[in-house]
Amino acid sequence: MSESLAMTASAVNQERVTITQDHYQPSVVSVGVVLYEWNEVVRQRVQRLGSQFGNSGIKLQLLTHSDLVRQDDKAKHLQGVIFQLPPKGDSPLARRFELIFRQSQQSLLAECEVAAAFTVAEDDKFSNIELALQVSFASHGAECQWLGFDYSAADSLAFQSWCDGIAMSVRQSVNKPATLAA
Repeated sequence: MSESLAMTASAVNQERVTITQDHYQPSVVSVGVVLYEWNEVVRQRVQRLGSQFGNSGIKLQLLTHSDLVRQDDKAKHLQGVIFQLPPKGDSPLARRFELIFRQSQQSLLAECEVAAAFTVAEDDKFSNIELALQVSFASHGAECQWLGFDYSAADSLAFQSWCDGIAMSVRQSVNKPATLAA
């Protein structure tokens, strides 16, 4: 009996307990911001977006007219896109936006899960609702979730909420379960 106890004791001492820890690594997520002009007000918005997205593990990719026209690699494999809309519907910049958007909307929105837009109000306080509607319709046509149009100040609570909503929607779209068709 003492022999079997000794064998059991040695067997228990030889067992090793292995504990593994799984660390969650979020997938790399990129959201493109299509910029048509660069000034201090736009820089503040992009900085606020970048800060919020960085806290959510989302990479911000700045895109220009040239990137869209050339269909640059920077404009591919984006989970979301945010458009800076020109503030006036009859300006040369707005006409240029419409032309380039019409040419690039299918390739840009094809792989995206979410889309949104913002504008910077000028002295006359007009926002470009017509262009926002065009982007919204194109997003819906591409089965891309439209997350709205913002024209509030970069330091406002409304803009912060808009940024938070986009970050959450992008993360949710990446983490949604895949379904298989029968």
